[in-house]
Amino acid sequence: MKKINLPLFSILMLLLFTLPFQSTSARDVPIKSEDPSDYNIPSTGTRAPVSIALNVTQNETDVTLNFLYPVGTALVTVENENGEVVYLETVDTFTTLDAYIDTQNFDGGVYTLKISYGSTNLVGEFEL
Repeated sequence: MKKINLPLFSILMLLLFTLPFQSTSARDVPIKSEDPSDYNIPSTGTRAPVSIALNVTQNETDVTLNFLYPVGTALVTVENENGEVVYLETVDTFTTLDAYIDTQNFDGGVYTLKISYGSTNLVGEFEL
């Protein structure tokens, strides 16, 4: 019977049990089109699915926007529960595909995230 290399086996077992927990602190921020007419399905014909060029995640200290490909200049706005703009940034996605919103100084509550680029207007909510 062949012996198992104990240090290698130990490292593999450690990775097997720790990797699934690496992303538990980050959660997705669902985003959708801000225009409700985008969800009206025509009575005749079919409608092609819409792809959003963006992933948004939230952790304890920030909200991360990861554009999947360049979309030009994107305007990122965060509003508090009173509709007041608490964050505003312009992101040139030809220069960088990632943007980070530091939320450490935000008060607790529900915030609205708005992302606009070209003719696309997206909206999502996150809570602190």
